[in-house]
Amino acid sequence: MKEIKIRIPEPSDIFPENFSMHMLKAYKEFLLAFRELIDERIKRIEEIEKEEGKKEIKKIEIE
Repeated sequence: MKEIKIRIPEPSDIFPENFSMHMLKAYKEFLLAFRELIDERIKRIEEIEKEEGKKEIKKIEIE
């Protein structure tokens, strides 16, 4: 039986190093943008929770 080896190219074989570095930086910026959205939503939820905690419960008398 004859053995055949197939070489699968690495990303560095296809794309130049500058392209790879640029794509890594772009991906990082993309993730940072999403993190900013998530942090902003968390702040908003915390503000709502604070406002809800400040509300007083009034006593209601039923006769």
